[in-house]
Amino acid sequence: MITSRRDMLKGLALGAGATLLPPMAQRVLANAAGKRSAPRFVFVIQSNGFDAVQACPESIPFQKYEDREKFETFDLAKHKLPKGLAPLESLKSKTTILQGLSGRCTGGGHSTHGGCLGLYRISGANTSPQGITIDYQLGQSKPGILPWVGVGMDSGGRDALMNISARAAHKTMPIILNPEKAYNAFFSVAAGGDREKNFHLKRNLLDYMVGDVKKTRTALGSLAGEELDAYLGAYDQLAARQYKLLENRETLKKAAPKLDDRFTSDVATKRLEAQFELATSSLIGGLSNVATITSAATEINAQPYLGIGIDLSNHAYGHMGGNKRDAKGVPHYEKVRNWLFGLIAKMAKRLEDTPEGDGNMLDNTVIVYMSDAPDTHHSTCYEWPLVIVGNLKGKMKLGGQYVNYPGYGKPGHRTVGCLYTSFLNSVGQNQQTFGFTDPDLDLKGMQTGPLAELMV
Repeated sequence: MITSRRDMLKGLALGAGATLLPPMAQRVLANAAGKRSAPRFVFVIQSNGFDAVQACPESIPFQKYEDREKFETFDLAKHKLPKGLAPLESLKSKTTILQGLSGRCTGGGHSTHGGCLGLYRISGANTSPQGITIDYQLGQSKPGILPWVGVGMDSGGRDALMNISARAAHKTMPIILNPEKAYNAFFSVAAGGDREKNFHLKRNLLDYMVGDVKKTRTALGSLAGEELDAYLGAYDQLAARQYKLLENRETLKKAAPKLDDRFTSDVATKRLEAQFELATSSLIGGLSNVATITSAATEINAQPYLGIGIDLSNHAYGHMGGNKRDAKGVPHYEKVRNWLFGLIAKMAKRLEDTPEGDGNMLDNTVIVYMSDAPDTHHSTCYEWPLVIVGNLKGKMKLGGQYVNYPGYGKPGHRTVGCLYTSFLNSVGQNQQTFGFTDPDLDLKGMQTGPLAELMV
């Protein structure tokens, strides 16, 4: 009997041999078998607040959170997006604007110092995370070669690491601010030349170090403690990651972004453009299913947007008005946000152009845009506007809508933690709360379970 090509692919996809294939090949086989790839999440974090009025189309009557009495939705097809969100016009059917979710548990202020992703409170000079952040937890559910990748932009020390993400309390994950170093970490195995040579040198060194630690462990026998075991485990993980990168060299080579002068530019905005391409390539190449991109998150006085003609610091234009459309600082906010959403739109288009199953990668990806400080420049956290591009097909009902949740403390009000719980439930983690809770809100009715209105 002659076996059809589709049947053969199904057999391969379901057989043991499929696990040995690179992520992109696995995705092709899974598609042939009618299976879906893992859901993907991208978190784009901007500093300095996201005023609710700036997230509202002008043709939709804006209500302050204290005036919102009921849950309601508006069809975005009937409304023009606000100026800052204009690059998403062609993606409007795949865009969701969320209003009314609160995050008082973080404390607010100029920045939540990672509280935006972890929903915990940090005060004073202590910026240590108080728990796992949503990006890393999602990454653990269905990891690629890496559970998570983090990249970002800084106006100054590009070799620094930012600690907005965490794998546990007091266990930060490094956001790489130098795009050239990020490229070397993710794609050097497929870069050719000296970059690939250095990858193999590091891999060989790791092999030697793992072997050396194992010999020491054997020699010590029962005298070896938990510390040495943890030391060995860490090196084993690093070595295993390098071999996974090597196994997937051809896949990563096809997905890798083209190295150009943006990766080494002195202009911070150029470097962030490179970081967006790196994050997108990481998703397409199966390097990870979760990415976090920061644009000067946690920075108060930095000037990271000189490359797009903004010569005022975040802090300066943050003090130029508040909760109204004609405030003096609004044009600066709109210009920065328009540029960022242009990068988000480019990422979304590239995912949309990548076939997957009976659709494309964007059908199974959500890109979440939010500020590290929720609403105004001195955030109160009564409201935390968010914009989501993409969907989790078959899991959540996202796209083409402007959503208002009832204001803080009113019947039907929900928190950002409920949105994160929705994401966790969509990947099979039956978790009912996330992060710290707000003692001033009803726990069961307002802070428990996913957002039912957005779930399938």
